[in-house]
Amino acid sequence: MTKIMVVDDENDLREMLGLMLKKEGYEIGMAINGADFLDRLDDFQPDLVTLDVMMPGLTTREILERLKEKDCKPKIILLTVVRFSEEEKEKILEMSTVIDYITKPFDFEDFIQTIKKHVS
Repeated sequence: MTKIMVVDDENDLREMLGLMLKKEGYEIGMAINGADFLDRLDDFQPDLVTLDVMMPGLTTREILERLKEKDCKPKIILLTVVRFSEEEKEKILEMSTVIDYITKPFDFEDFIQTIKKHVS
């Protein structure tokens, strides 16, 4: 079973995404911020992570840098309210194991389709 970790400081969104993904048949882990994600990584070992870009504590760049030190290297999909230029998109997708990003607000069906595209 594919393991997905949802990392978001917004409790309602984190819970909703977790329920939706569980309904699709994925095993779900959750974390409330970057430090919590990194602490849980060794035990849960997700195949894919949805990572909110704007959270208190560690920056996205710090999280991705610390992820390089871990044995588990999941695919990362960033969740962001920022709209990126084409040049920025290329730079983001070159970071660590970032494979895609989703701009908030998003349609939940589009969210699920993006997940399916990367775990199949």
